[in-house]
Amino acid sequence: MTGLIMKEILVMRKTLMSYLFIMVLYAVMALLDIFNFGFIITFVQVMLMVLPITAFAYDEQAKWDRYAMSLPLGRSKVVGARYLFVLVLALCTFSLALFGIAIIYLLQQEDLVEMLLTLMVSASIGLLVPAIILPLNYKLGAERARPYLYTVIFIPVIVVVLLSKLDLLDLSALNALEALSPAFIIGGAALLPLVGLAALFISYLISCRVAAGKDF
Repeated sequence: MTGLIMKEILVMRKTLMSYLFIMVLYAVMALLDIFNFGFIITFVQVMLMVLPITAFAYDEQAKWDRYAMSLPLGRSKVVGARYLFVLVLALCTFSLALFGIAIIYLLQQEDLVEMLLTLMVSASIGLLVPAIILPLNYKLGAERARPYLYTVIFIPVIVVVLLSKLDLLDLSALNALEALSPAFIIGGAALLPLVGLAALFISYLISCRVAAGKDF
């Protein structure tokens, strides 16, 4: 399975290097107060959402799935390697974001609680979206599942914005968080990535079932 994970990294190495360059560039902009660090954290998670889908598209072009699913490892391990690739990406981006938060806090004394809260929320979203999209990719293929990616990402944002514009969603209730202690806020927010991990595990089980019954 380690070889399968390395295959994912090697296939995506050019894209990963490009994204790493963009992340460093944005980090410098955050230090120069050109971009808000919260925006950068969220942007990194959006990139995380897209990478596994891009890997699917490359595999379809190379007819990789037909070969991989016939390996002695079994289909569940082939599927598991892709999910582990998502976890590796999540861990790397989370670690880089924590490092960036530490630098920003030491140099600019930004609100540490706000930055950590943004990181926890964006990290959970970065896990939830692949959890929804990956089974669809196994079921429908990369190209047919691509519209669902945009739907999962943009529809909730559009709905929240419209509801707030129509005064049907009171976002001012979030101000109540200011009355809570920073430790309580961070502790509660730390549970959000666990929800994302649980969703990813359920997604893995679904993908294994889809792959087991699919004729590649």
